Amino acid sequence: MKTKALLISTLCLLGANYSWAADEDVTPGHLKFADQAVGSYEFVHYSSQGANPVSPYPTEKLKEEGTVVLTGGQVKNEDASVAGFNKGCHIVASDYGNMLLIKGDGSAEEPTLSAADALAGYINVSMFTQTDFPVNTPVRFHFVSKVVGDPITADYKISVWNFGGATTNVPLPETTTYSSIDTKWWPIYADLNIAGITGDDRIPLRIRYNIPGGHLGNRAIYIATIQFTANPSGECPEFDPVNFDGWDTPNGSPATGIDAIGETNGFVAWDSQYIYLNDIDFGTEVFIYSLNGALVKTVKVTDSFVEVPMSRGAYVVKYGNKASKVVL
Repeated sequence: MKTKALLISTLCLLGANYSWAADEDVTPGHLKFADQAVGSYEFVHYSSQGANPVSPYPTEKLKEEGTVVLTGGQVKNEDASVAGFNKGCHIVASDYGNMLLIKGDGSAEEPTLSAADALAGYINVSMFTQTDFPVNTPVRFHFVSKVVGDPITADYKISVWNFGGATTNVPLPETTTYSSIDTKWWPIYADLNIAGITGDDRIPLRIRYNIPGGHLGNRAIYIATIQFTANPSGECPEFDPVNFDGWDTPNGSPATGIDAIGETNGFVAWDSQYIYLNDIDFGTEVFIYSLNGALVKTVKVTDSFVEVPMSRGAYVVKYGNKASKVVL
């Protein structure tokens, strides 16, 4: 009787491993930025020449929680490109939760990189899902990003490819994630047609995020969300590009309370070293107070992405009619 019970339990466990609940989050752990600790983030694992990672992929560099590969432009098959890119990658806190910040050449982290290290050509960030990504299961892809800093001159794009990068069985065509007319957070939703994608040459999937040539200079990229949802319920959200100009917040919630009064522009993010002022109107004075009310620093905004170096501690950042409590 005990043997039979054990066998049934084992079969149930195996079945659970290959079944996916409705609206189950199957996002690789490495891409769940909201769950990561604030601070420097080793986002990219290795580099590869060309637009797409060279296969077969080095198994010793593939990570169980998802693997990120840097390709394109002046990227080489060596660690220097990875180190230069990762230097600008941080998990930052914000009023909307933790997210990934990618700071380009010209930031405090990378003020004057050489032409080679600045990766002035286009950049592809290829993000692989885990090997047990659900196959033959409906999956919804969700991506939210925002670009701040110098005005952008070319579209940022994203696509989802099969494991080998071939043009067959590619579920999601290349889609513009952020363009020069965008001023807000831009969401992408897509239901993936993964039926028939089977075998070791088809999984895991690869998310390819394309940063246009020269766009790592004097800009910062926020990626608030990368999410895969198995067996999604409800219709896939669609946005009319004529009448929709993005979200005011990275989660799509409307501005409420103090955010809604006077519609003060911008948002604040922070990590263990900096307070980041984003999309605040030029000329605005930002006041940083200690928790006991003492004025610590005043910053006059001169750019859409401003890095304010700070000592560790807790502060209140006020500008216009907005206030954010930050803890470095």
